[in-house]
Formats: sequence, structure tokens, C-alpha cells
Amino acid sequence: SAAARAAAGNMKASADGDKMTQASGIAVDESVKILNLEDINSKEELTKKYEHLFEANDPKKGGSFYLQSKIVRARERIEMHWAQEKLKAEQELAEQAAPESNQPDNSTGKQQ
Repeated sequence: SAAARAAAGNMKASADGDKMTQASGIAVDESVKILNLEDINSKEELTKKYEHLFEANDPKKGGSFYLQSKIVRARERIEMHWAQEKLKAEQELAEQAAPESNQPDNSTGKQQ
């Protein structure tokens, strides 16, 4: 059923997110908090907040290398999230298009 496929897709997406969190060492929600983002999908906001926080925590200016590292990892994790969401959207479009290509060709009565 469609509901079962959707549930399976959600479980896979959750598992993929967990893999990304394990790989990066940071969760998306933690990344959003570190960078103080209001809109996770705003590349402009991400860039502005990242640059400000990275500069403010420059060790050469008395900042914290640890915090600067967390800021870099937070940006990387959000960019991973964007890539994951883009891939998921592309896969969904491909799945929606796949049933159409399996429809019988009305002129011959055969499937394509």
C-alpha cells in the first residue's frame, strides 16, 4: 500500500539521518542551535551566521578553537542535510515517474 511505502521511506530517511549524524558527529537540530538559524533552508542566513560566528571565535583574536570547530561542523552538517533532502526529492520524483513508464502503450497494447 502507499501508506506502507511512505512509512518505509520515512524509516529509511530516519536511518539515513542517523547515519549522517554518526558520520558528522552532530545532529541537524544541534547544528541549527549552534548557528542560531531561524530558517534551516536559507543559504544566505547560514552564510551570514557562519561567517559571523567563525570570525567571532577566531583563536588569534582570543576566541575558542573548540567553538570555531563546532561552528564548522554545524555548517557541514546542515549542508549534508540539504544534499540528503535534494537526493530524497529526486528519488521521489523518479519513483513517481516510474509507474508512468510501465503503463501499456495504447497503440500496441504492450507495456513499454
